[in-house]
Amino acid sequence: MKASLVMGFIALVLAGAILEGGLRFYAELHAARFVGLATPTDDTQPDPLLVAWFKPNYVSPDGGPAYDANGFRLNGAPRPAAPSEVDAMVGGSTAYGWDAPDDQTITAFLEQGLRAANHPDAEVLNAGYPGMTSIDTLLVYQGKLEPLRPKTVVLLAGLNDIYYAVDWIPENRLHWASRTYEVGLRARHEPALRPLVDAISRYALGNCYTCYALGASLSGLYDRTGMLPMLRTAAFFGQEPLAGDNTRAMQLTGWVVGELARRVHAEGGCLIVAWQPIAGVPNGAPTASESAAEQQISLRAPTWPNMAPRMFKELRDAARPAFASGQAIEVDTTTAFDNAAEPVYQNDGVHYTALGNKLVAQAIEPFLQTGCAR
Repeated sequence: MKASLVMGFIALVLAGAILEGGLRFYAELHAARFVGLATPTDDTQPDPLLVAWFKPNYVSPDGGPAYDANGFRLNGAPRPAAPSEVDAMVGGSTAYGWDAPDDQTITAFLEQGLRAANHPDAEVLNAGYPGMTSIDTLLVYQGKLEPLRPKTVVLLAGLNDIYYAVDWIPENRLHWASRTYEVGLRARHEPALRPLVDAISRYALGNCYTCYALGASLSGLYDRTGMLPMLRTAAFFGQEPLAGDNTRAMQLTGWVVGELARRVHAEGGCLIVAWQPIAGVPNGAPTASESAAEQQISLRAPTWPNMAPRMFKELRDAARPAFASGQAIEVDTTTAFDNAAEPVYQNDGVHYTALGNKLVAQAIEPFLQTGCAR
């Protein structure tokens, strides 16, 4: 009887090992042809590394955003023929400048400030893209920015890193685990991104592809049946939590900050990590504008007031090694709106008004001028 139990246990372990190895092998095979599903729009085109990116030299027919030959959003002013130095900003829709004119985005205000401060040929590239997290920006640097070797890269971080890490309500799932797994598939296209693949395996998947497959299957069952226990069990197997703290996401993002700093430094540049203003983070909502913004976010994320500050602290703690290495500079702009009398958040509670963009740029600009030994 005892021998049978031992043999059964060994067989179970071997079967598990074979399954785990098969899933890892499948990921490597699948990655070769995986590009993600791009949603077609007039101003974007499919991109094998980033899923989608802005069309080169596209100009909106209605007077909206315009883009350069690399698909970077323009800043509303002529580009210098020979810029003295090129800087860049990466991030999501707040870095991109959602609903702002070209000349009123954060990068536009940074460029205007630098040109007014004895850098008339300064150029600040807008490499923001709506929906991207800091994890995604490592792919942006690989695919779009590294060949240009910007002197300084500004990472506008925090908001999407927290918001997209959690299924805040069952009716509006954000699928962090699946999104991150797919980032790992696309990252396999570039040998230089292999450290990111390994980090995703370690932090996001817990080095257990079997667990991910089980969790993803249960997650899919919930999507088809609406049975909440499926979703809670999926979280046990490593899917993103329901309305709770996603520590793994913050740890992975902290690792990405360090890796991005290392890569920018290796090219002779410097990384500035700007912790952006986020409604209710890190210490509640001190102004009426921020309180209204927090209420708007809470409609989609009811536990935001409690979870977001906690996750933000975890994220900053996870990123500290990058700053201790001397390869990145930390800039806290979370208080940039504290003294603003006019609205700084748009009605969605997430994106900034033109005034908000200007205040964030003013908080970053001194570090852009001196922090990286300009």
